Amino acid sequence: MSHALSQKVLPKQAGALMSGTAKVTTYESTGGKTTQKFAQHNLSLIPAIKPGSIIHDNCAGSGTVSRLILSHQPDVKIHATDIDQPFLDALSSDAVTNSWPVETTNQRSEKTTFENDFFDYDITNIGVIFWTGAGLDGVKEVYRTLKPGGTALINCWQSITWMLPIMLVHKQFRGDVAFPAPPVNWTDGQQLKKVILEGGFKEEKLRLESQEVVSVIPEGEFRDWAEKTWAYLAGIGGWHQVDAERWDEEVDRLAEVLKQQPGTTIEGGNVSMKASQWIAVVEK
Repeated sequence: MSHALSQKVLPKQAGALMSGTAKVTTYESTGGKTTQKFAQHNLSLIPAIKPGSIIHDNCAGSGTVSRLILSHQPDVKIHATDIDQPFLDALSSDAVTNSWPVETTNQRSEKTTFENDFFDYDITNIGVIFWTGAGLDGVKEVYRTLKPGGTALINCWQSITWMLPIMLVHKQFRGDVAFPAPPVNWTDGQQLKKVILEGGFKEEKLRLESQEVVSVIPEGEFRDWAEKTWAYLAGIGGWHQVDAERWDEEVDRLAEVLKQQPGTTIEGGNVSMKASQWIAVVEK
């Protein structure tokens, strides 16, 4: 099928939502709203962060975790790392404007320049699933750089209402082109537990639990949300010629399929979709 031929360049519709600072805005207004709720919950699972703490905001994105911490405890030093420069730029800019104690560096989580036993806290918000070694390589680095007695928060997705719809629209418009499955299944929490223990942490110091949140979008903004979500996630299946040609049809179909999911409810002018996480709280 000619329309299924893979295309290396973004369709212009996706490009407008995924280039430079637009990528940050697109993420923050879609999945970022959910992961912010995760981070808020996860920080509530540990005692209040002590003044003078040195913190690693690991896979920081545009600094969701840093911002939440600083709103409660400004007397800390945060090292924020990520490999996606536009996100770091957004955090760095706000840190300068607000004189925040945040230093940003572009570093892979699996191999950082920090010394052994350096951090009091290492907090990762939906980062482990992207680390090499099925998550293990990054966990080993968390363990190496955390002080004895220090705390790590590491979470992963459990279920996402909008992931199956993305795959269904991919199949409908792109034909038989495979949508790459995650190399590892994270949904039951066992992979997260496995890599944390293999990474050096002890089971008696580990607490693992799940949490569900609801992403609420006003119905009038829902198509816009669906378009940004398609721009952000559909590229996992590779961009194709058909995407540029039938973009609006794809987005309309995604919005339609999303509303039919078991995790979706529509009431009071809002569309609510469930998402859940596994969160590990572990001490070195």
